Amino acid sequence: MVSFKPVLALFAAFALAGAVAPVLAEEQVVTVTASRAACDGMSSSDSSKLAREAEKKGSYQEASDCFLAAGEYTRAHRASTRAAGEAAAVVKRNASSGAASAKSQMARLRAAFR
Repeated sequence: MVSFKPVLALFAAFALAGAVAPVLAEEQVVTVTASRAACDGMSSSDSSKLAREAEKKGSYQEASDCFLAAGEYTRAHRASTRAAGEAAAVVKRNASSGAASAKSQMARLRAAFR
C-alpha cells in the first residue's frame, strides 16, 4: 500500500519554505535613474569642477559623467572604474547573503524530514 504521508510532508515543507523565504530575505533596494548628470549644458570648467566635487563625495558615476561632459576622458574612465568596483562589491555581498539564506533554508528543510 502506498502512503501519501511523505508526499504530503514534502508538499508542506515546500509550501512553508515558499512562505518563509520572502519574509527572511533582506535585500537592498537599489534605485537606478536613466537621467544623466547635472553637468549637461554646462561649460567644461564648470563640469570639471562639479565632477571633482562628486568624486570627493564618493559619487563616482556622477563624476564620470561630468568628466565626460568636460572632455576629461582619462579621469572619466578612472571614476567609472571606481563606480564599477563599488557596484561589484555590493553584488558580491548580496550574492553571499543569498547563498547563506539558501543554505539555512536547505538545513531547515533537511531537519523537517528527520
